[in-house]
Formats: sequence, structure tokens, C-alpha cells
Amino acid sequence: SDPNFADKIRHVRDPKARMAVVWAHCKTKMVCESDEPKEEGAEGDADEPKKGHGGCGHVQPLVRKEGLKLFVQYKRPKDEDEDVKSMQPDKRLITPSEVYTTF
Repeated sequence: SDPNFADKIRHVRDPKARMAVVWAHCKTKMVCESDEPKEEGAEGDADEPKKGHGGCGHVQPLVRKEGLKLFVQYKRPKDEDEDVKSMQPDKRLITPSEVYTTF
């Protein structure tokens, strides 16, 4: 659904190099962006509706691997106050059952 992303991977034939391009593009995405709401009155291209990915708007964590364990870290917003910061841990272990239910 992103023409910039599609243009980046279209010209890379080597699978490892293509994966590196995909990783470089996706590692900066920290929010699951939701689709733009459709307007009722606008019928510009009624015959070809744009397909979306159905994002939820949730903040995505950083996933880090240490040995055979996976840890997740959420980046804290800058406007968050100190007492809320102490409630959420910086880094936590994600269990195999959580991974299985997520993916």
C-alpha cells in the first residue's frame, strides 16, 4: 500500500539484499498506522478503491534477541510524566506462548 516501499523493493533481485532494504525501511516504523477514513461525499475514484492494511494504531515495541530469549522494549513518549514511567518496565522477556498468540 506504500508506493515508496514498493519502488524500493521492485528493483532488488537478490533476496538477501531485498531483505536488507525491507529491514531498513521497516525498522523506523514504530506505530501501526491505521487506514485513512473514507469520506462519504468524495467519489474521485469510485471504480478502484485503494486497499489498506487495516492498521490498529498501536505503538510497536523494539524486539531484541539475547541468546535464545526475546525481549521487548517500548519507547517512552517525551510528554509522559515520571510516575507513569516507573509503572512500565524498560525491558521485559516475551514468552514463547505470547509469541505464538501474537503471530
